[in-house]
Amino acid sequence: MKQIAESLKADGVLTGGKKTNWHSSGIALILKNEKYMGDALLQKTYTVDFLTKKRVKNNGIMPQYYVENDHAAIIPRSVFMQVQNLIRRRHNGITTKNGKHRRINSKYCFSQRVYCGKCGDIFQRNMWYTPVKVAVWRCASRIKRNKKGRRCMIRNIKEPLLKAATLDAINQLIESHELAGKQIKANIMKIVKNSKGPTIEELDKRLEEAQLKLIQAANQHQNCNDLTQQVMELREQKEKVQEIESENQVKLHNIDQVSNFVDENQGGIQEFDPQLVRRLIEKNHHLSTLHGVHVQRW
Repeated sequence: MKQIAESLKADGVLTGGKKTNWHSSGIALILKNEKYMGDALLQKTYTVDFLTKKRVKNNGIMPQYYVENDHAAIIPRSVFMQVQNLIRRRHNGITTKNGKHRRINSKYCFSQRVYCGKCGDIFQRNMWYTPVKVAVWRCASRIKRNKKGRRCMIRNIKEPLLKAATLDAINQLIESHELAGKQIKANIMKIVKNSKGPTIEELDKRLEEAQLKLIQAANQHQNCNDLTQQVMELREQKEKVQEIESENQVKLHNIDQVSNFVDENQGGIQEFDPQLVRRLIEKNHHLSTLHGVHVQRW
């Protein structure tokens, strides 16, 4: 978010308040705003003084109402949900195979994409200045000792060698047509069709019935705790199903993009492009996982 803010500031893009100074907190509010995907959360704030018109954030004092498809969306729901998943993952961090909890840093194209073949920890980027300045990738467990004073002794990898190996691996995959993804797409469609559990339509119907019962109980001054809990559980279940559907849509879209990339680069790629490699590894991560082969093999 900080990098996005700095980029917008460098490009001279104005904020909603016609200012040039962007902040990561402002970017966070934009990325988490459900209005961009066509929904609306009503009564986020409420008036505490009708004379001064002072409004404060609603932290549960007043009821809130969530309305889906309230207006025309400018961001696809699948993209919005993907961003929310990414925000949660970065906030929570990752736990590596050796049980270490690491923060997620996507500053470099190999961040959280290169793992140690010996202990399973992530590789981190460092700079060496002697005898010449060069970036190297090192196992995080090699950099930091564990509680017993031991550390991983896997060799460091110089970034130019890592780039060359990645470029060579991508070209091998292109040549062998392993990035085409026709069988992978068929596997995803099979998983989607055979997925168990209620659909969005079924959950909407249950939610509508539960909300109607809740309104009736509230009007008759009955105890609404159980009905309220039921409505909340149905909403959470619906959100999880929506996330799964959005992820499947993203995967299918990614497969199409990778297939187009292969068609356009039949002769292979000649130069290392960090942005291209970042996107390709992110997209192919889903594909190779479905094949039963993790992207670590690259």
